[in-house]
Amino acid sequence: MKDNLVVKHVRLTFDEWNRSIRYKTVYLTEDAQRCCALICIEQVKDSQIWNIFGGEITVADDGYTWLVIAQKQKNYVVTMYMNSECQPLLWYIDMTDGMGKDPDGVAFYNDIFLDLLVSPTGEFREDDRDELEAALAQGVISDVQYHLTNTTADSLKRKITSDPHWLQRECQAVLDTVRREIAEGRCRKICSS
Repeated sequence: MKDNLVVKHVRLTFDEWNRSIRYKTVYLTEDAQRCCALICIEQVKDSQIWNIFGGEITVADDGYTWLVIAQKQKNYVVTMYMNSECQPLLWYIDMTDGMGKDPDGVAFYNDIFLDLLVSPTGEFREDDRDELEAALAQGVISDVQYHLTNTTADSLKRKITSDPHWLQRECQAVLDTVRREIAEGRCRKICSS
């Protein structure tokens, strides 16, 4: 755990991954309910492998795709990690406190430490609760932010428990919409290397 915790400003282009990803293309789209990014990884510098759910999951490799969904009226952002066959590998849910747009028009969200990781079978676990607790103790976040984060996470856990596949259905519907918008030329395209 870090001593100097800060609420992270995360762009939907996931720029913080650029140290591991050599080439990627990002498609950005927005409607009244959400901002989305489809991140197509062309080449990585190093594959990123996480140990989770009793095994190893590669989350970043050549040909992988990530779908990032930031709901405008919700306090969480869902990232669906997919392999080169576009099969879902993992859902990563960041608890958030607000979102906005940077001067270049790229949407961002404020990552408020606590995360939920969800497997394709609906198994889930929390990540970084220690950072959330420390952020409250250090005054980095308020009691209101802490309570909202816990309420949001608890609500998501109940939803996953009652319907383990809702994330897959919701993300697939959004993915289909984003792909259609890409085909119609309605997405902003950003290439990086």
